[in-house]
Amino acid sequence: MERETFKFVKLVAELGLYFAKVDNDYDEREQAFLTNYVAELKKSNPLEYAEEELLKDYIDKKFTLEDIINDTEDLLDEYVESERYPLLNTLATLIIQVINADGKVTVEEQEAFDNWKKHFGIK
Repeated sequence: MERETFKFVKLVAELGLYFAKVDNDYDEREQAFLTNYVAELKKSNPLEYAEEELLKDYIDKKFTLEDIINDTEDLLDEYVESERYPLLNTLATLIIQVINADGKVTVEEQEAFDNWKKHFGIK
């Protein structure tokens, strides 16, 4: 069973990579933002070797909207109802930061974000 901390870090990486690549332009500013964001998370939540290796493999992986919705739902299942909305807001803020990291929001990024929000009932 995965540690709760790693599930969160893994989902952050997955969401970040999906939204950074959804427009087929994985900009260096998006890469830098994600690298720094995950590094900050790892400072307070050190990862095991196998977890680090899995995250490295994520860089070349192609995620789908269905993947990130399913994995977001899996993480939400670990929390009580009162904790889910704040967690979704944290994840939405991350997504906004990723799609704005390169200074532009593409139609593909906005549509994917709108679909993710709609699925989770976020306005």
